[in-house]
Parts: sequence; C-alpha cells; structure tokens
Amino acid sequence: MDSIHTILKNYWGYENFRPLQEDIIRSVLNGYDTLALLPTGSGKSVCYQVPALEMPGICLVVSPLIALMKDQVGQLQNKGITSLAIHTGMSYKEVMKTMDMANNSRLKLLYVSPERLQTKLFREFLPSLPISLLAIDEAHCVSQWGYDFRPSYLQIAAMREYLPKVPVLALTASATPLVQEDIATQLQLRDPVIIKGSFAREALSYSCFEEDNKLKRLANIIENVPGCAIVYCKSRKRTVDVCRHLQEKGITATYYHAGLDQEERSERQRLWTTNQVRVMVSTNAFGMGIDKPDVRTVIHYDVPDCLENYYQEAGRAGRDREKAYAVLLYNLRELEELEMQLEKKYPSPETIRKVYQAVANFLQLPTGTGEGNTFDFDLTMFCHNFQFDRSTTINALQTLQAEGYCALNESVYTPPRVQFICDRQWLEAYENQHPDKEMLIKALLRNYEGIFSYPAIISESYLAKILRVDKIVICNQLVELHQYGLIHYYPQKDQPQLLLLAERMKAEYVVINKQALDKRKALATERISSLKKYISGDGCRSLYIGNYFGDETMKECGICDNCIAKKKLTIPAARVCKDMLSLLSTNEHTYESLKKSLPYACDEKNIWDCIRILESEALIRVETSGMIRKT
Repeated sequence: MDSIHTILKNYWGYENFRPLQEDIIRSVLNGYDTLALLPTGSGKSVCYQVPALEMPGICLVVSPLIALMKDQVGQLQNKGITSLAIHTGMSYKEVMKTMDMANNSRLKLLYVSPERLQTKLFREFLPSLPISLLAIDEAHCVSQWGYDFRPSYLQIAAMREYLPKVPVLALTASATPLVQEDIATQLQLRDPVIIKGSFAREALSYSCFEEDNKLKRLANIIENVPGCAIVYCKSRKRTVDVCRHLQEKGITATYYHAGLDQEERSERQRLWTTNQVRVMVSTNAFGMGIDKPDVRTVIHYDVPDCLENYYQEAGRAGRDREKAYAVLLYNLRELEELEMQLEKKYPSPETIRKVYQAVANFLQLPTGTGEGNTFDFDLTMFCHNFQFDRSTTINALQTLQAEGYCALNESVYTPPRVQFICDRQWLEAYENQHPDKEMLIKALLRNYEGIFSYPAIISESYLAKILRVDKIVICNQLVELHQYGLIHYYPQKDQPQLLLLAERMKAEYVVINKQALDKRKALATERISSLKKYISGDGCRSLYIGNYFGDETMKECGICDNCIAKKKLTIPAARVCKDMLSLLSTNEHTYESLKKSLPYACDEKNIWDCIRILESEALIRVETSGMIRKT
C-alpha cells in the first residue's frame, strides 16, 4: 500500500479511491496544474485533502461557501487534521489570530473565502505561508460566462504572483465546454491536465411532468417512493406552504431556508440527516456538502434557473448507487417567466448606477471615503427604502463587484461569542451583589474553556436548556453583563455584509462593461433555451444532460421517463393485436380493462392504433357504449 492509500485508509477508513480521485491526486502530486470535472457526489474534497497530508506545508483552499468551509474544517479537525478557515464576517482580531496560528503551527489546510483574498492583511501574510497546493473549489464561479459567476473569484489569478511554483487544482461539478475553457484562462492554468468524470448516473431516473396541481402530484410521488426526499422550491414562503401540506398528509417533513437562524437550520438538517423526518423542503440554500447517500427522491417543485443548478441539485439523490428518482414539476407559465426574469438578472447600466448611488446614500458615505470598509447591509430595508426589486438589486451589486466597486456577501453568519474582561475578584464581587446572574456566570466558566483569554463561541439555546430558562432570558442577562463591563458579548450576526472595494465616487463616473453584460445575458438566454429543450424534449434525459456538459461518452439510460415511454412504443403492433384478440376471445372489455389486462405496459396511442387495425379487419367490434367485443 503506497502513502496516499495509507492516508485514505487511516483518515477516511476507505481501502480504495472513487473513480478518478487517484488520477487527480497523482496529477497534483506530480506538480501539474489540474482541472477536474467530477459530477456532484463524487468526493471532490478528498482530491485536495489527501495531497495536503502527503505534501509538506499548507494546502490553501478557496471556497465561496462559508457554511461548507466551517463544516469541512470541523470534520477535518475531528480526524485530527489541523485546519482553519478565514471568511467574510470575521473581525480583524480573529483574522490576525488565525493567520498567526497558520504561521506558527503545523497547519495542513487553510480555507479562505474569495473575498478575503483581496484584503491587504491576507496579502501581507501570504508570502510567509508555506503553501504547497492551491485548490479552487466550485471553480466554475470564476467564469463570467457561467451560471454562477462570482466576481471575487477573479482575484485568484493574482495570487499566482505570490505562489509562482505552486500547482493549482480547480474543481467543479458542472461546467459546459465554454466555461471549462474560461476556467483555465481566468485561473492562468499552465498546460493543465484535464480530468473529466462521466455525467452518467446509472441508477438515477430523471422525469419531467407538466402539472397544474403540483401539491397533489408531489404528495403522490412521496407516498409511492419509499425513503427520504428533498423538495426544492424557489421561495422561502413556498417551502413553508409545501412543508405544511405534506405534514397535513401525514408525511414527516421540515423546511429549510436562509431566513432561519443558524441553530434552527442545523437542527432541521440534523432531523433530516438522522431520518427523524423523511422530507426536507428547501430553497437552494440547502444541499451543498450534504453527503447523505440514501436520498431516494429529489423533486423540483419549481423550475430551476438552468441545467447546471438542476444537475447539481438532482444529483443529491441516489449517491449510494441504488435506484433513485429526480423529478421536475412544471407548468407553461413558469417556462415563460424564466425569460422575463432575465431583465432582473441583467439590469441596465443606468439601473446599476442608481443602485450604487442608493448604496452611498444608505450608508451615508461621502465621496472619496469607504475603501476597504465592511458594513452590515440590511438588504430588505435597503430595497424597501429605495423601492428596488430584491433580485435586480442583488444582480446590480454583483456587476458592481465585477467592476471593482463593492462586494455583497449574503451568506455571512457569525455565531454568538463571549469573553470575560474583568478579573476574578471583580467577578466574585458582582456575583455576591447579583445572585440572579450567578448560575449563568458559572455555566459560562464551566462550559467554555479559555473564555478569559479569547472570545468563546457559545450557544444561548444550550445555556437556556441547562439552566432551564427561556433563551430570551439568557440573551438579556448576557446584555446586562456586557453593559456592566464584565464581558464582551458579541450577539449572533446573520446579516449580509457589504465591502467597499474602492472609495465612493459619483455615480456618473461608475464604468460598466456593457459588452460583457450583454454577452452574459445572451448566454443566460441560451441556458434557458437548453433547459426548456430538456423539459419538453422526448429524448433520453440523461443523455441530454451529459451532452450539454460535453460528455460524448454518454449512452441512453433506459430508465428516465422518456426512455420508458420509448420502450412502451417499441412493442410490435402485431404482438399487441394478437394479445388483444386472445383477451377478447374469453371476455368483452372496455379500453381501460383491456389496457390493464395486457401483460406489459403499452402507450395509449399504440393501443388505440391496434384497436383500429383489428376493427378495420372486422376481427373486433367497438360498441357505442364503449365495450369492445370479438366478432
């Protein structure tokens, strides 16, 4: 057993790598820039985590998903692998402490959000870090021609100046040939080794159903397919409504969206992961990094924006390679609305400048100030105050980020933290004067080690549970202790952050690349067209998806709804006619009873064609009552 197999066995407990993982790992260890396209659920993280343990120094991982970063750091630390993360939402002091630890410990993986790459502090520390590998997760985000462009990813290439001899591993699950080429260009990959996995999912059956009564069809699917399921909806309100409908049907379900606080999200995820509830009804906020292999069904209650999103989300079903189902429910009105949404996704330069001016007014920023500062940014209040559409605003801010003006990070979550800032003598005196706070103070000291030295992450819900009081009581008491000067209490922050990348200027001087904006819009129109063809087409759905992503090795799956329908139509008419005559020789039948009595599934048109053939040959007679008899 060589060293990488030993690492895999010792830390992950597996004897063998999944397909292509070893090829990717060996490419990286040989010092090659590598672009890896692995379908969702193929174990991309192992492709950089194993080399990180094999190579000296640190693997720097760039990831846009803060929750996933934290989850992976936690998992690695549980395996005894030293890992840290730096992301938007951390204070200057926290970043400094993390960078010091990275410099002065045997760190193996450092996760960084792309926004942090731009900061002066990180750039100052970077040359001193012993970086041996640069891994770019969700690498499709670097391409402005893709479906999930993140302007902050454009800063990654500049890091190669600091890390000229360090190999780069770019990983993605969903990139079209155009985007694959752009990834290599934007990341300045040098003669990259390109390793592509197959997009075939042998046990996953894709289906699309046009439905007016989606709730009825949804409940019917879940009742008829055993096992756990994910239902994707586009709005937070719909997740709640759909979840309640399923609960009323006696189906155990919960819902999940970004509007819930972190503890609530974690608890709902735990209930679903441990199979205490069968169905998770969610926005696309749920799913990244969820490695639950036994999901039997993924149902899209609403039409997704593009095939890239759909493939990633549908691919969370059947990772155990057992039979699973990906179902998309739609109606014609939704398909029409997809193109209408493009005006919101790609606002005009005039609209973008209006949003920029409104941001300056909202934050009360004078001209020539603000560069490098981060602000809490209440997006809902901002849109309400200036009467902007939320989607238009988000996309305008994304364009402003691409042009280097400001960056919005919607998924910032900072847990509540507490640090004692008084000495123990003062603390004892306070406890004697305020006995009602004594239990909370002792609970903090017993449960959070080092709370006098640095801010400790706490759980107000846990403290409330062990002290048998409401959470609001704990929060109020923490505020009182803070006001009295005993502690620094940093309440939970779950609010978007706006980072100014350049000093505030007059809106008329904001430069927007209209040509690039128009091209992105044109490509988005093409993606919608491809999605519509997928939904309405009668060919193999798995083959269509594979070809869309440039996989020319795909063959018809035989298990999607279209392939099954095609099989029904391939039963020879002569055989159907013969079997019908045999059935009618002993009994008269209605169309329905005849269809049910045939020893195979048969398409409605096929049956009626055969009835007409037999009737024209005077072998059967169809009565006005609908009864069919042999003559």
